Parts: sequence; C-alpha cells; structure tokens
Amino acid sequence: MKKACFARPRGPEVTPQRFHELASSEYKKKGILPYCPQCSEPVDLYGINNWALSRFDHKDRGENFDPLDDCFLANRNDARFAGLEPDGWDYERGETLRREFMADENLRVAYAFCRSLVRSGNLPAAKFRSMIRRADKKQIWCYADIPLWVVPYILLTLENFTQAAIATPQKKSKGYEFHFVFQKPTHTTASALWNQPLATSLKKVFQGGKAIIASDNPFPLSQDQMITKAGDASWVTDGFLQELRKTA
Repeated sequence: MKKACFARPRGPEVTPQRFHELASSEYKKKGILPYCPQCSEPVDLYGINNWALSRFDHKDRGENFDPLDDCFLANRNDARFAGLEPDGWDYERGETLRREFMADENLRVAYAFCRSLVRSGNLPAAKFRSMIRRADKKQIWCYADIPLWVVPYILLTLENFTQAAIATPQKKSKGYEFHFVFQKPTHTTASALWNQPLATSLKKVFQGGKAIIASDNPFPLSQDQMITKAGDASWVTDGFLQELRKTA
C-alpha cells in the first residue's frame, strides 16, 4: 500500500517517505501510527532504508480470520476482490450516501435486487446485514464519486451464499455454495464499475469459480438494469426493513 492516513483513521494521506519525515523511525514509540484509509486499522511502515520499495503493510491475518472480512487494500492476492480498490476517498459524502442507502425506498429496492439475483430463500435478513457490515468496514460508501446504484452490486460480492437442495416429483437437485464476482477490464479500479459499465458485469459462480448457467448470468451493470431486476419492491414491509437495519 503506497499511502496511509497519518496519525489517525481518515487522517491526511501520506506516502511512506512523508510519514517517516513527520513521525521518524520512532513512530511506534511516539504513538504516531499510519492507518489504512479503507479499513482504518493500523498498518506498518516497511522499506525506510530503500524508498523504491517502501510501503505500508497490513498486519498478518489470524488463524480463524474470514477472508471476506479482509481489506481490499491488504493486497493478499485474492482474485475474488481484485481491482476493487478506489481511486480516492470522500468520507463526508460517504456518510451522506450511507444514510441515503438506508432510506426506506432505496433499502427496499436494494434488498429486492439482491434477493432476485441470489434467488428466493437464499438471502435472509441476517445475511444482508452481514453484507452491510462488511461494506461499513471497507467504507464502500466513501469511494470517491461512487453512485448509489452501484452499492447493491458490491454488496453481493461480500458474502457467500447457499442454494438449498430442491425436491420435485421428478427429481431432487443438489444444493451448492456460490458467490458473485465482477468481470471488468484488467488493471482498472472500482471506478470502472460506473465509468465503464458496458465493459463490466456481475457474475454468479460456484465456489470453485465456474460460472453458473442462468439466463441472467452474468448480469449487466446499470441503474436501469438494477431497478428493473428489483421490480416492485413494495412487498418489502416496514417491519422487514427494521430487520435489515437491526445492526446496520
């Protein structure tokens, strides 16, 4: 990671060289730490003796750490989240965008859209809340210039899902695990999702990465497509909205 927030979460972003100039090699002893601009966790400074290789690194993950909780900027070679780092941050706008997302009508449409792609029965309120909590931790709302309609697409990539076995008079289908990934131009950041929507899509895949065959897979990225897929979301009751907001 080439930049970190100086001395506090959401502080001014500095390069390793600038951080060293301001805090010196004794930064830990002084209690002046660099923080990740995405997850707000303290990071470590490396390469002060070779500025060409200098960087900030995240702490090692614990033995029971869930990879879905990892920071996109940790750069641990997880292809599932490749290219989802932002071009920049707008924390003030992010707080406003999150409140807008949680407004009744927007939350209804977001849940109905996600449920339509995941399929009925595979997206309980608790799992949707988990998706929002991860979006909070990764500060998705604070991505510079991110439009509201993109957020539900990103939420779908932040969880694993289970398709239960279905029994019919003719046969019984097997259940399976699946998740969503973005197909997007290589060497692009998250802004490609809204700046290059014709070149991007959301793909539903088995846990091994093979695409699931379905008429809506992969699914295109656009505000109109998202709203159309959500359909009439009036069935999402006020009571259920409260369930979705419980810990969000």
